[in-house]
Amino acid sequence: MAWQISKDGRIDRLVVFRVLPTEGAVPIGQLVFEGKGPVRQSRFAYARSWTERADKVAIDPVNLRLSSKQTQSTPYEVPLPFYDVGPDGWGKQVLAAAYPGHQLGMGELLALGGDDRTGDLLFGPDPSGPSTWVPEAPPMGDRLAREDDLAQLLEAAAAMEEGKITDPSLRLLMRSSADIGGARPKTRFNSDGRSWIAKFPAWGDPFDDPRAEAVCLDIAAGAGVPVPSRRLVTINDRSVLLVERFDRGPAGERHGYISAGTLLREPPATYRTAMTYLDIAVKAAAIGVADARADIFRRMLVNSFVHNTDDHLRNMALIRTGRAWQVAPAFDIVPHRPNRHVLAPAPGVRPDCDPALAFSTSKAFGLPVGEAAAIYDQVAQAAQDIGQLLDKHHTSPKDREVLTTLLSRCLSPPAVTMSVGYAGQPMAEADMDHDSDPYDGPRLK
Repeated sequence: MAWQISKDGRIDRLVVFRVLPTEGAVPIGQLVFEGKGPVRQSRFAYARSWTERADKVAIDPVNLRLSSKQTQSTPYEVPLPFYDVGPDGWGKQVLAAAYPGHQLGMGELLALGGDDRTGDLLFGPDPSGPSTWVPEAPPMGDRLAREDDLAQLLEAAAAMEEGKITDPSLRLLMRSSADIGGARPKTRFNSDGRSWIAKFPAWGDPFDDPRAEAVCLDIAAGAGVPVPSRRLVTINDRSVLLVERFDRGPAGERHGYISAGTLLREPPATYRTAMTYLDIAVKAAAIGVADARADIFRRMLVNSFVHNTDDHLRNMALIRTGRAWQVAPAFDIVPHRPNRHVLAPAPGVRPDCDPALAFSTSKAFGLPVGEAAAIYDQVAQAAQDIGQLLDKHHTSPKDREVLTTLLSRCLSPPAVTMSVGYAGQPMAEADMDHDSDPYDGPRLK
């Protein structure tokens, strides 16, 4: 298999594969890159062999619907769902260290990924099968999934953060982290036949971040939010949170994956946004996600109680199991100091971190009074277990003091009544214009 490489060392073509449970990797389309410079344009087209299959599904039901037409990815380098299966801040840092002399756009970043990336897509140079591009010798090690030593992975990630990475450690991270999403240090980790994401502490953390996430995920689980299986371990006096991958099934089958940002057609590098929790619920319901409004409303309340104000659109996702999409189990739920969420509850509502304010939008979510109140009560009850959960996870006295301040809403849930009202009406998908700002109502200045 030979990669199509331009004169300036850039990937010109990627064949896109979907991994099926019984057939393995099947070619479903191709990306062709055009132009020069750091950011190029690309065109994606589904393969006719895929669109003619009875079991065909779209990569993304919003941005890449099944069609024989080519889709130009303007104004982005590739269509949005491909950003969700490529590396983000941490993975890009690893790749930049491994190949400092190469210009790495999205074509190169996708080609450099291994065979265990997020979701059910793989990439290769031609339809014969997926492959990993190795732009120069010596290769940085094979990229096959395997059981690595967690302590070595932790030390390699710490060395990367400190700018003291060695070639052996970099090879280790290339195998486990180069195509992974998110900004914080993490790696894939395979153990006992199960696939995990190992989430490490980072330089400058104000508290034991993996331990705090374990606490918050327990609160979310008690509140009725689906969460992944997880284990908190201590290695060399540092906490590591192992979160089982939810884009893999019990038998290793792969699930499709798109972020909430892709669902709402937000730019791939967007952090701040005018979109809201209600937008996510409306669009998810429109593509057939069951109980989307109640599900997103519940998650919004959990984030408000645990002061997870880093609730940007890449920290929520959908997965496709079979042919149906569903909201993915919750992840990256950690307290943060800012008092304003990235996502406001609904249009025209302040993004303040306030459970009562979030609850006041239940009418806009189209929830009956009794259902909204029952959800709030369940979340508030789970939040009040905070003291027991801090004990369960052996939180240090120093961190307990910091977290207790951030999680004060858990200790004293605000009383709410349906008289605390948001004047908006339930919104339907037909009311949203996704080629422009979807709302013409009041906005925060």
